[in-house]
Amino acid sequence: MASPQLENGYTRVANELLEAISRFPFNGSQLRLLLFLIRKTYGFQKKADAISISQWQGGTGLNRRTIIRELKNLESMNVIQTPHAE
Repeated sequence: MASPQLENGYTRVANELLEAISRFPFNGSQLRLLLFLIRKTYGFQKKADAISISQWQGGTGLNRRTIIRELKNLESMNVIQTPHAE
C-alpha cells in the first residue's frame, strides 16, 4: 500500500457513524472488527453481510477465539447485531 488512491476503491461512511466510533472506548480488537465490518458492508453498499470466521481472520489478522469473543462483546454492547439460528 505504497500510494493508496481513491481510484482503487473506497468506502463511503456516514460522518455520524465515524464520530460515534471515535468517541467510544473500543479496545483494539473491537475497533479492527468494526472497521472490517464497515468495509464488508458499507464498502459494498450492503446493510448486512454473512461474514465467515476465515474472512474475519483474513481481514483483521485476529485469531478465531478473539474474533468470537469480541463479536459477542460488541453484540452485548448493542454495537452490532449477529444472526441467531432459530
